Amino acid sequence: MGNRQLGRHPRSRYTHLLSSERHSNYTQHRPATFAIPVERPVKGCQSTTLACETCRTSLTYTVFSIPATRARRWAWLLATLAGAASVLLSVLTIHHLGEQNRSDPGGGMTGLLALGSVGGFIVAATGLSFWWHEDGVRGPGRLTGIGGHSIKR
Repeated sequence: MGNRQLGRHPRSRYTHLLSSERHSNYTQHRPATFAIPVERPVKGCQSTTLACETCRTSLTYTVFSIPATRARRWAWLLATLAGAASVLLSVLTIHHLGEQNRSDPGGGMTGLLALGSVGGFIVAATGLSFWWHEDGVRGPGRLTGIGGHSIKR
């Protein structure tokens, strides 16, 4: 299930962005990667503060146990399935309303169903991505705004 194999230590690594070069149509990033030396707990989660090996900035990482990580994977999979069901239900309902009333296909209901279809697709795509990459490690990265640090999965 998912892309990540779960072991005693997380396989994810943290990165420190060394340089970023802008070229004509792309940006080339050069990171330094380091292991996260935290052992998975037997139950729950464990937070540890590390010092970045390059810049000595304090970074706090949380590592979840194997059962907790599997539970998160199941939650992401259920979100994916719910999004896919929303897309399927919306498309089938739009099709059914169009067949029923050829003169007025759905009226105001079609817009709502189209919104449900698009929203369901976004939820399914996001859930699938998180399910695929879930490894039970949380820490600083692009979304938390701590400089050039991120987690390489």
